[in-house]
Amino acid sequence: MFRIVINCGPCENYIAACLASLRVQSFEQWHAYVTVDPCGDETFRAAVDAAGGDTRIHLQRNSERQYSMINLIRAIDRSGAAADDVIVVLDGDDWFANPEALRIIHETYRQSGCWLTYGSWAADTPLDGQRDGRWPAYAAGTTDFRRSPWLGTAVRTWKRWLWDLIDDRDFRDARGNYFRVTEDIAAMMPMLEMSGTERARHIAEVLMIYNRSSPHACGLTLCDEMLANARYLSTLAPYSRLPDRPASASEEISLRSLRASFLKTQQCCIS
Repeated sequence: MFRIVINCGPCENYIAACLASLRVQSFEQWHAYVTVDPCGDETFRAAVDAAGGDTRIHLQRNSERQYSMINLIRAIDRSGAAADDVIVVLDGDDWFANPEALRIIHETYRQSGCWLTYGSWAADTPLDGQRDGRWPAYAAGTTDFRRSPWLGTAVRTWKRWLWDLIDDRDFRDARGNYFRVTEDIAAMMPMLEMSGTERARHIAEVLMIYNRSSPHACGLTLCDEMLANARYLSTLAPYSRLPDRPASASEEISLRSLRASFLKTQQCCIS
């Protein structure tokens, strides 16, 4: 089963396209968990309309703005995903590129036995000389993901059991607050380190359209914070590579109680 996490800021002009692209997917074994932060617009109403009564789409509206990291954590918990379910992240102002996107991801897991996937996207408008999301894969054998160029781009997906091995402290900044942005790096970096390139699969096909037109994109509104978070995350000690899936992951017990066996032994912080 795929559990699609869709977080929304001010997305009233885009959430309909996002949910429409999900509802037409040829791979139908999914449930979506849409979280709407209050931003003074009509995103929640637009999401209700776009869901069209589809019982696979679960909507939640926050009373206060929580931002991406908290919303991601809570949506995964809310989903009730089993250990082997696949978490798929799609922002509410982006959309799948074609109806085969989820099937391509499913086939990648089925054929490779991977633990996570990453890539690829195209922009909705020309990028004026900037590269689009057809980024290459990490070179085979890469181990130092924190000092390598960042390639773990959307569409990002992973097995629930792998997510459950991340220390909650690594979802927070040096002051102990959950990241408001850069949640993608905070989540993917530990999982890439635990998976290694042997268990992480790059998908070269374009799966998502990245909305560069929105004036609310965090790359525009929170750029300095994004850069600061990325620098901080690069200083944290890496997670150890897992030689194999933890044996207990096949028994659907609480993996969070077993994290200490697999997590890094120390944590560096910026003072």
